[in-house]
Amino acid sequence: MGFEYLANDLLEPVSYALCLFFLLFYIRKNKKVKLGLLAVYFFAATLLMLRAAYVNPNILLYSILSLVSVVFLGLYFYNTYFLKWKKRLTIAIILVQCGYFVVSNFIFSPPVIFDSAGHVLQSIGIVIMAFLYMHQILTNITEEPLSHNFDFWFVSTQLIYHLGAFGIFLTYGYLTKRILPTGLYSKENRNLISNVWLVHNVLLFLTALLFAAGILWITFRSKSRSSL
Repeated sequence: MGFEYLANDLLEPVSYALCLFFLLFYIRKNKKVKLGLLAVYFFAATLLMLRAAYVNPNILLYSILSLVSVVFLGLYFYNTYFLKWKKRLTIAIILVQCGYFVVSNFIFSPPVIFDSAGHVLQSIGIVIMAFLYMHQILTNITEEPLSHNFDFWFVSTQLIYHLGAFGIFLTYGYLTKRILPTGLYSKENRNLISNVWLVHNVLLFLTALLFAAGILWITFRSKSRSSL
């Protein structure tokens, strides 16, 4: 089991499992419906990516992950927004992603290479929802510091990841469509494609670490205030 296998295949399930572990740690004293939705999301993502690490082809598993991400993160944002128009827009984003998944996998032939369009659509939808949340906290100022706010930490990590992943998905999709059908899958081209996905996995892992750090910071500050 070499470094390449760990970085390109196992770093994804490890990242989602790390988020799940720290989320469950936080949920112990903060039981909310939307946090439960996130727990289900991270659990499902961990299982899907763990399965994807051991099966080939795994394109369908990534398509399912894309759908699951938009649905569960959308439901999380739906339960976070104050305004009805933001909730309606969130439902529309979820329906668009669901529609794309049905059309691309059941009406047309399922993708045989990485479905960059579905993942780009996913990132666009989640980035829109994240910016809607940022607009909400900027227009509803409270005395609580943002560094003590779980939603701010979580949404920030999602915003960082999906802004970076947007470009990676486009690049990875372009390379696979240009290289794989031509038969020019040389060692150099294989390494190029692998390195692009490695950047994605590192980005995912770093945002998972940031999420974990945010929960630890909130927990530490909460205990500090309660001891005063």
